[in-house]
Amino acid sequence: MCVAAFSGMNPALAEAPAAVATCVGCHGQDGISVNPEWPNLGGQYADYLALQLKAYRDGTRKNVLMQGIAGGLTDDDIAALAEYYAAQPVHIAANGEASLVSEGQNRAGYCKACHGMKGYPVASEWPVLAGQNAAYFAAQLAAFKSMERIHPAMQAVAKDLKPSHMDALAAYYSQLTPDQD
Repeated sequence: MCVAAFSGMNPALAEAPAAVATCVGCHGQDGISVNPEWPNLGGQYADYLALQLKAYRDGTRKNVLMQGIAGGLTDDDIAALAEYYAAQPVHIAANGEASLVSEGQNRAGYCKACHGMKGYPVASEWPVLAGQNAAYFAAQLAAFKSMERIHPAMQAVAKDLKPSHMDALAAYYSQLTPDQD
């Protein structure tokens, strides 16, 4: 996909790095995913995005499609993409099951220790959870639990979560905005 094809749709895209053309088909021109099973990238920390792209590139994070895409990215491409998507606004997906939000808020204590009271972590190497797509969020918790995705702290948190707990957390974080407590 050509960047020029989108430049008339969003003035910020004209400043986008050339490598963004490989991302917009799935993650959108502004970092808003076209599928709730994929992450929104807009407003994520650049350090986190760069770490994840490098993990896909070197195979430590598994996803056939993302490994293929990231495999062709240089360090400069990754840095440029990470900065570009970090500069886009956060999109609040609010696509979790509304009846589970209260339960998710009650279960979020462990999450808040690292990811902040409002879904924004203090460490730029950790993901922003506020507003993330619920289906993607729950799938990532399941991946940590099954050890398909590796992070020691996340394994400890996810090991006892049931799928219904993951769905509740996903519902809560999908609707969380920066101005909520």
